[in-house]
Amino acid sequence: MAAAAKAPPRRASRVSALASITAAILFAATVVTGGYIARLELTGRRTEGQVIAIRVDDKDLDREPTYYPVIEFVTASAMLLRFEDFGGPSPRYRVGDRVTVLYRGDELPQFAMVDRDRSSNLLLPLLPFGGAVLLGLPLVRRVRSRLSSRTAGRSASGLRPALHGSDRRMMNV
Repeated sequence: MAAAAKAPPRRASRVSALASITAAILFAATVVTGGYIARLELTGRRTEGQVIAIRVDDKDLDREPTYYPVIEFVTASAMLLRFEDFGGPSPRYRVGDRVTVLYRGDELPQFAMVDRDRSSNLLLPLLPFGGAVLLGLPLVRRVRSRLSSRTAGRSASGLRPALHGSDRRMMNV
């Protein structure tokens, strides 16, 4: 019976650890994506591209299809490149639409995206940041409560009060 009572805290600590790890990964993704987008905004090149196809991802029957525009453009060094932009639940473009493309230049591997505007591009890293915050808030609250309980248990001199005979925990034998 004592083992059954210990199971929920162990499961909760596993879930909390998983949420903490996921929040840390999302925060790292925010930092990497933010740096990458900022670098792309500062040193990237802009050119005109054309939507040549719309790829539909509808393999999962439980959710709405996702539409990915396939865009073709010519770099400054006359290389013809093709890429898929970020997808969405409805097609944002039609085949034949002209779009502004922001790309890294002639560096390999090539990276390109549709250039919406500077503010939209710089807001892109907020997506993983939002996930990190949502998953990290319970962790922050838990750490804060542990720290406050540790400091509340200390006496004015900063030392823990000595355990008296009546305060000691008894062990089940």
